[in-house]
Amino acid sequence: MSDAARRLLADPAFASASRAGKDARAAKNPRLDMMLVSGGDERIWLDPVTRRNRYGVPAAPAPDELWFSSSTASAVSPRGYDAAGGALDALSRPGADLAGWFDEIRARIVALFGAPGVEVVLTASGTEAGLAALAVAKALLRRPIATIVVAPEETGSGVPLAATGAHFAGTAAFEPNVEKGAPLAGWENDDVVMRRVAIRDPSGYPRAAAEVDRAAGLAVAEALRMGRATLLHLLDSSKTGRAGPRRAAAREILASARGRALVLVDASQLRCSFDDIKADLAAGFLVMITGSKFAGGPPFCGALLIPADKAETLRDIALPPGFAAYAAQSDWPQSFGRAFEAENFAPANLGLGLRWTAALAEIETYAKIEAGLRDEIKMRFVEAARRGVASNAELDFLDAENWRLGGKPATLFPILANHGDPAQARLIYEALRATRGALVGDDYSRACHVGQPVLIGGRAALRLCLGMPQVNAVAERVGQGLDIDAAFLPLRRDMEFLFRKWGALARHIGATGGLTLAASN
Repeated sequence: MSDAARRLLADPAFASASRAGKDARAAKNPRLDMMLVSGGDERIWLDPVTRRNRYGVPAAPAPDELWFSSSTASAVSPRGYDAAGGALDALSRPGADLAGWFDEIRARIVALFGAPGVEVVLTASGTEAGLAALAVAKALLRRPIATIVVAPEETGSGVPLAATGAHFAGTAAFEPNVEKGAPLAGWENDDVVMRRVAIRDPSGYPRAAAEVDRAAGLAVAEALRMGRATLLHLLDSSKTGRAGPRRAAAREILASARGRALVLVDASQLRCSFDDIKADLAAGFLVMITGSKFAGGPPFCGALLIPADKAETLRDIALPPGFAAYAAQSDWPQSFGRAFEAENFAPANLGLGLRWTAALAEIETYAKIEAGLRDEIKMRFVEAARRGVASNAELDFLDAENWRLGGKPATLFPILANHGDPAQARLIYEALRATRGALVGDDYSRACHVGQPVLIGGRAALRLCLGMPQVNAVAERVGQGLDIDAAFLPLRRDMEFLFRKWGALARHIGATGGLTLAASN
């Protein structure tokens, strides 16, 4: 047994993992289910018939289904569900300190990603973290702002609107009816514009990193010439695993702007290392993360991390009244008390706190795994993905070169079926999740979830994704004494099943155009 395996085996968090998972699978907690889908917008609401949200995700764990969909959303893990249930029980006792509980969540996030003095704002989604970042930018820059967004088509559909301070959907966490596209109350007269930087050419092929760096620099320079300050979004990982501009280029852009720019790292996928985020904060960058993508927490839970040097100057920030549709008082640190001078802010978003509690259970477990073992697991995921695509003539990678983006094994692969026909991609996406139908017989009745189709240069790709819960499960088996190949075997078999079903669907739909496919959940 390796030294890493011995250390994991001795860790109580790993030793009790299998038992906790089984307990969480067996226990049904309707009250917890209700709370986990509260405090969010329409994207998190459950369909009254299917009891799943618009991404096909239930409120409780679904361990019999295959979840390779962390670029979009996944079901909460048994470990996370158990942690959230324990927190809800504790908060239900007399004398529970709700404000202190939210402070503890923030402290746990800082312990993982930050440093002393870093502040954390909790948000109901990654898109709302962008709204919080804009509020910070307005307070710090105090002039008309140009928000420079990198590849908004590969981040989130609401990002362009949120980047200008507008409602990005018809509902919000604390308001069932808002006007999509309208500015938040209190920001009606503010002058914010958005500029785009592409990371792909019109045909969908990736632009060179240096070209993206130059485009970002030019966009910031042009905004400064027009008398605007800038909020530059640095995309750590897009929906298809792309990034830009590079961090070194962003540091140069920030230095040249001489106090008239801020950099916001969009690490919403959370596919970078903890050390990357710590370095970003040390460089003075704002960072937004989510616990609901790679981390495997329930959708939706986001956060904005504010570096210490900026946090000190923000103690007197005041949020506009319209922000009450999205934020509760407990979402922000208590030291930002003046932020909520308007009287219409809710005191707390309990659902958000429970979702973060579930996510942190996986993140903290993942953080204990030796970095070398994490990379070994990821490399086996890469190899299994390559074999799965190679075994199906109908499938191909959108970006063939992204095996080791940024020098690390990739954890997200956009995959084309039948050359990326968009209509077929949607059919395959739905049929993969189906447990019955014209094609989905007994051999393929297990539901398989992948990242929903994303349109790139006229082609639609589904996304195969690895998540922290899967890495943690493999590491636990290593900790129990298995070698890495044996520990990875259950995940490899799950991937083989996924690719068999994916290939069969692609062949059937490619031959018939989907006309005879009547799969349904």
